[in-house]
Amino acid sequence: MYVSVGSTCNLCVETSPDRAAVLRFNEDGSGKTVFAKGLRNAVGLAINPGNGALWATQNERDNLSPDPQDLPPEEINIVTQGGDYGWPYCYGNRVPNPEYADAARCAGTIPPALGLQAHSAPLGLTFLSKATLFPAGWRGDLLVAYHGSWNRDVPTGAKVVRIHVTGDTPATA
Repeated sequence: MYVSVGSTCNLCVETSPDRAAVLRFNEDGSGKTVFAKGLRNAVGLAINPGNGALWATQNERDNLSPDPQDLPPEEINIVTQGGDYGWPYCYGNRVPNPEYADAARCAGTIPPALGLQAHSAPLGLTFLSKATLFPAGWRGDLLVAYHGSWNRDVPTGAKVVRIHVTGDTPATA
């Protein structure tokens, strides 16, 4: 069983290793381990039925200059055991957050599988592997539900988006 535990803040170094992480447990709830870290708020989790990989939507930080409405991108991550996805030190494709400015630290992190529109708040996700009422070309693709923005001049979100999956990786939103 996988459980996401979000951060306590917008941008801080957490004191508990269980925060901003995905935890793994045995079916009976025992055996807690930190499966992956550096995931600020990996709100949605789903197993890719094609290869068994764990996927997560991630809500990123707020108030990032110079463009707080369009930075940083939200993310879809393919979560691997022991993986470090960078938060709070980095965002996007290993870009250092200015508060830490540690490019060397970011170089060793796993970039997102797909960046999404900033502040769209992707929440739940599901694979369409058995969705026979959708077009056949959609099978294996991903649906992501967006909560929507609270901090943009022009709101975005409050919708469901299809993500095309090619070769077990997200290709387009």
